Amino acid sequence: MTNNDPTTQVAETDRLAAIRPDDDDEKQLYEELKVEAPKPPQRLTLVPPVEYDGKKYNELVFDYDSMIGKDFHRIERTFYRTYKAERNEVVLPEMRHLYHNLVAADVADVPVGLILKLPRRYYVVVRNEAVKACGSSPEEEKA
Repeated sequence: MTNNDPTTQVAETDRLAAIRPDDDDEKQLYEELKVEAPKPPQRLTLVPPVEYDGKKYNELVFDYDSMIGKDFHRIERTFYRTYKAERNEVVLPEMRHLYHNLVAADVADVPVGLILKLPRRYYVVVRNEAVKACGSSPEEEKA
């Protein structure tokens, strides 16, 4: 049975349009991930130079964009071997100074002891950059 009534044809066309995805609808199925633009390595000039283990360090270069996922896993394993948790303590590495120090030392290719020996004015800046490299911000950590 065919219905030639124009109102029925319009209603059916509207119904089909509602269930058939347009090209615009397909684009809305996915949200594009936001990825930060690549950053050049960061250099920190140490005045006066910091001595650690018999070697003087005049500058440190931090290349966070050179890291890959495997680096974060390796650093996390090092963290768990190094960090001494309190009894019944749930440890989240990303919330600990030691983890950020390990990340910073890794990208600067220096011993973590050097990062620990940095004066406050350098240490705070280095740690904050490591926190950002781990995907959070120092403001989030304070909350």
